Amino acid sequence: MIIKITKWLLLIIAFKMTTVLIVAQYYTDPRRDTAARKKLCSAFNPNVVFIGTSRTLYGIDPAVFDSVNQQKTRSYNFGIFSLSPYSSTQIADDILSGSPEVKTIYMELSALDYSTVALQPRQVIQDAVFRANVMADCPNIDFHTKAGSFLDGLNTTLFQMVSIAPQILSAKKALNPNIDPIEGNATLLDNGHQSVTSALLKTSDRIIANKSSTEQMLATHPPATRNTFYVSQLNKLIARARKVGRKVIFYCPNNITRAEYQILSQVIPFLPDENLIPLPEHSLLDVLFKSENLFDAHHLNRKGAAIYTRYLQEEAGKRIDRL
Repeated sequence: MIIKITKWLLLIIAFKMTTVLIVAQYYTDPRRDTAARKKLCSAFNPNVVFIGTSRTLYGIDPAVFDSVNQQKTRSYNFGIFSLSPYSSTQIADDILSGSPEVKTIYMELSALDYSTVALQPRQVIQDAVFRANVMADCPNIDFHTKAGSFLDGLNTTLFQMVSIAPQILSAKKALNPNIDPIEGNATLLDNGHQSVTSALLKTSDRIIANKSSTEQMLATHPPATRNTFYVSQLNKLIARARKVGRKVIFYCPNNITRAEYQILSQVIPFLPDENLIPLPEHSLLDVLFKSENLFDAHHLNRKGAAIYTRYLQEEAGKRIDRL
C-alpha cells in the first residue's frame, strides 16, 4: 500500500512540474516567482536591493530613494507577494554569494500568515521547518494556536507540492488580463517597483486594526521575550554580510498585522540599532495610515510610497556611516 501511495504521489508531482514548465513558457508573474525576479534584478545591475513582501513591492520607490541619494545608489525593489522570512534570508544569501556589486541589502521584517506562493517546491519543507522553529520560540502564543498554525502550514505545504492551482491562475491571467494592482498582471518598472495611483476614499476597520497593531509595536516597552531562533538567523545574515564587506539593514514594514505583532515584538527590539530602521514615530505613522496614501488596507499607493521611502532613506543614512 505504501509503495502504491508513493508511486501516485510521484506521478502527481511529475504532473505538477510538467504543468509548471508549460505554463511558464507563456506567462510568469515576477511578483510571485522568485527565479523570474532574480533575472530582472540581475539585468538591472543594482548596488542596493530592497527585499520584502508586497508591502515593499508597492511601498518603496527606488527612484525616490536614488534621487534623494543624489543618484549615488542604483536600487532595486525585490518585493514578492507573501514572501516568507525564510525566503527573504535565502534571497539575501544568494545576493551576498553571487552579486558582489550589491553593497547594501535592505530586508523587510515580516511574519505573515503561512503562504508558499513564492516558494519553489524544493524549498517548501525548509520553509515549514523555519516557521515551526519561530513558532516554538514564542512563549506568548498558546499551544492551541501553535498547533493550529502547524497544521495549517502542513496543509498548505502539501497543497503547494501537488496543486496546479497557481498555474491555472496564471493561465487565466494570460488569457484575460485585468488592471487590478494585485490580481491583475504585473506592471513592474525596470527598478522592480509597481506604482499605484489610486487611493481609498475612506478609512476601513481593517486599516484601524493594522494601525492599532503597528502602534502597539512602537510602544513595546519593555521588550517582550526574545525569539531566539528568528533573531539568531538575522544576526547570522548580518555576520555573513560583514564578512564579505557588505551591509544588511532590516526595516519595519509600513504596517503590522495583529498576528505579526505577536512574533515581531520578540524580534525587532533585539536587533542591533545600526542594522535596524525602526517604525516611524506617531506623527508619520498617522500620515501613512491616511486613506489618501493607501490603495488598500495593507499597501501604500504612489503618494504613500514616496513618503515612506524618504523616511527609509533618511534613517538609512544615519546607519550606513555606523556600519
